[in-house]
Amino acid sequence: MLQQLKERPDNIVHQVLRTPYDALDQGPKDIFLDIACFFIGKDKRIPFYMWEDCGLDPWSGIMSLIRMSLVKIRENNELLMYDSFRHLGREIVHMEEPTDLGRRSRLWNHEDALDTLTRKGPSASRSSMVHTIFSQAKNFKLSNLRFLKLDNANLHGNFIGLLSNLRWLDWQGCPNTFDDNLHLENLVILELPSSKVTHKWDGWHKIKMPRLKVLNLTGCNEMQITPDFSHYSQLEMLILEGCSQLVKIDPSICHLRSLVSLNLKSCSNLSVLPPEMGAMEKLEELLIDGTSIQEIPKSIAHMTKLKTLSASNCYSLNALSMLLLDNAKILELPNSNGSLVKLQQLSLRDCRGIQKLPESIGKLGRSLAELDVSGTLILELPNSMKKLQLLRVLKMERCHVSEFPSAIGELRRLEEIHASQCRNLKGSIPSGIGNLQCLKILMLGYSCVSSLPESIQSLSCLQTLDLLCCDNLETLPVLPSSLTCLRISSKKMRIIPTIENLIELEDLSFGDENPKERMVPPSGFDPKSTLTEPQSLWTVRFPKLKSLELSHSQILNLGFEYGSACIPQLKKVVLTGANLEGVSEFPSSLLFLSIQARLSLRSLLPVQNLVNLSELELLNSALKEIEGLRKLQSLEVLVVSNCPIVHLEGLSNLTSLKRLSLKNCNFLDKLPNVSDLTMLKVLEIHQCQRIRDVEGLEELSSLEELHVSGSEAERSSRVTDAQNRIRASWSTPSP
Repeated sequence: MLQQLKERPDNIVHQVLRTPYDALDQGPKDIFLDIACFFIGKDKRIPFYMWEDCGLDPWSGIMSLIRMSLVKIRENNELLMYDSFRHLGREIVHMEEPTDLGRRSRLWNHEDALDTLTRKGPSASRSSMVHTIFSQAKNFKLSNLRFLKLDNANLHGNFIGLLSNLRWLDWQGCPNTFDDNLHLENLVILELPSSKVTHKWDGWHKIKMPRLKVLNLTGCNEMQITPDFSHYSQLEMLILEGCSQLVKIDPSICHLRSLVSLNLKSCSNLSVLPPEMGAMEKLEELLIDGTSIQEIPKSIAHMTKLKTLSASNCYSLNALSMLLLDNAKILELPNSNGSLVKLQQLSLRDCRGIQKLPESIGKLGRSLAELDVSGTLILELPNSMKKLQLLRVLKMERCHVSEFPSAIGELRRLEEIHASQCRNLKGSIPSGIGNLQCLKILMLGYSCVSSLPESIQSLSCLQTLDLLCCDNLETLPVLPSSLTCLRISSKKMRIIPTIENLIELEDLSFGDENPKERMVPPSGFDPKSTLTEPQSLWTVRFPKLKSLELSHSQILNLGFEYGSACIPQLKKVVLTGANLEGVSEFPSSLLFLSIQARLSLRSLLPVQNLVNLSELELLNSALKEIEGLRKLQSLEVLVVSNCPIVHLEGLSNLTSLKRLSLKNCNFLDKLPNVSDLTMLKVLEIHQCQRIRDVEGLEELSSLEELHVSGSEAERSSRVTDAQNRIRASWSTPSP
């Protein structure tokens, strides 16, 4: 199109180019003219602050210009415009007033601007170059200035009220001293590129600019220490690029809690970042390329919104101990990472663009202790990982790795492997894993692992083994007796694994999650790896067991041959058995009991010995009564759902009860009087069709929630009155 326009007369070209401009609203028109006159090549983020502060909508405006092909934006945020559109924009401004420069909205020619200011404004040296924007073309006043650019200028005169609307001051080569009356209350952008300013510059105190959002000190080569930032709490962009003599960042940078971007590129003598930087919780971009920085402070971990950390050509960055790039939009880790010879922790968590690790990661063998590639698209771990002899923690959850490296056994100091939800992780775990004598945690849940090697028995330090929802597992080898936490479930594991040697267990969860009939072990099966009689499972003591969760179709009757004494510390029990028919005595130490027997459980031994029980759940069972309920004086939560319970005898004695939930109990005729349940806060009765009323509700002053549905009780006066009292208490302010 542009080539065709070059061959047409100028007036036709102008008319064609102006067509998309004329279709714009006034806001996008102003933004177009600003770019054409001043901001081609600028980082779009900087003029955005001025446009927003002047009441424009820069995001909408820029998008309109892009749709009209009037403006382009590079990946580095640089504003671009074709020469033909730049000429169009400047011609539009020129036609505002062809002869009187002072009545134009924008002056970009330094000679025109200087002539205008020296005739109608304050005095300026003849060496100055002034670019200006006026918000009103008809009434020329300096008080209408939005943008002012000065090159090596000295300002003299009375400036009180003269620059009251100035939003952007670009003052290259500004002097060290000037008059005291330069008040710029509405200034949001201050640029002092290639100036001789230092931390002692007069302007930090004399220029009043409380609303400053952008401070650009690019190329200020005499600055050794940054100024005191405590007066610029609204600052969002700080640019110190090319300040070659800068050696210290003032600790007051911690006051910049709104800072989004910090550019320290090519500050070649800067070797230390202040630990106070951690206070900048909104920082999204940190650029330290070409600096002498040796270490990134650990406080960077508090910068939870950091998206970009750029550190190219930081040849002194060999003391870096921690590099956290969580959620970063990076596609690969550069080979130069191998030069970070003191790196101890590397996290690429949820970097969804990363598909592989470089082989150079093996160069971190003398330092790297923790590696996290969870949530990445990594398909395989490089062979060079076997050189990471100090690696203690490997996290690879939710990634696409299909197998462990065959040399995994060479990482002799490895203590933790986290590989849960690796859906592509299949087959057998390498036998070399038995060499990891320091391994304490092995997390393989929700993977497709099909077998563990016999060598796992030799892991004498292993404490946690998680194999939940590993549905390809059929059997397990003998496990190390050091285990304190064991979680296993597999739809194919129809035979109960032996755990009689696991006397250190504190947390046990296993099941097949497959509600089918009990299966007899196949002929020829090694009896050492199974227990063919489920009842014998509890012939051993578990003196340290605190939590027990069972969900296995092979368990018919759960009992303890030596009684509750074999598990004296048991606090939590969750039973979900497709074929569970009976449960024997539990220890009095129990605090939480949940039985979800899928309608097979018909009897439950008396629970009166559970004097410490605080929560009881009975779901989907055939239980008709809870014998000994009245003795549960410590019970705070009682949930009964889908059970043919006929009565709740002893409920009135549960004076510690805070929540009572009854659902689908269709054989329950009535509730005992609840007036003695003075601690009750939540009462739920759903689809209990035979319950007609709830006696004693009027006495429950502590009740905060009452939900009744699916029965006549929801229409009873006691229930409606109680619900009204609760609603009234919500609207009554607390004393």
